[in-house]
Amino acid sequence: MPRNRSGLSNRQQAFVEIYCKSNGRLTPTECAREAGYSGKSATTAACNLRNPRYYPKVVEAIENKQREYAEASKLDVTKHMREMARLRDMAVENGQFAAAINAEYRRGQAVGLYVDRKEVVTGSLDKMSRPELEAKLKELREGLIVNGEYEVIEDNTTTVEIESER
Repeated sequence: MPRNRSGLSNRQQAFVEIYCKSNGRLTPTECAREAGYSGKSATTAACNLRNPRYYPKVVEAIENKQREYAEASKLDVTKHMREMARLRDMAVENGQFAAAINAEYRRGQAVGLYVDRKEVVTGSLDKMSRPELEAKLKELREGLIVNGEYEVIEDNTTTVEIESER
């Protein structure tokens, strides 16, 4: 079986390439089939090729290739900012101003120009005393009465409907 300079056969090298490139979208058996292993032996080959006791060079090649792909897809701020600027410019050229504004906004977010603040307030009716509950309920009711009828209040998160008892 001819070996390449890394000590792998052509099928083993093909398996490494396909396995790493698929990044989990194909099963190891499918990768072995695509690399040229027969349908009958593909499952066994895929299992054995990933076992360092049987094929340490293949396992090492898989680790190296995965590291190489991870490094190539590594995101750094400069690369990200250039890509967002390129997409913004393409959007402007195509008259897609909303997309251009969004790209520019995201660039600003990436460097910290825009900060989303969210405040989470938790409270429990169980922790309020009866007089506090009655005062809060009265405050809510007074705020809801419009023209003698109860109003429906909507905000971004919750819809509150209170019907008057008649």
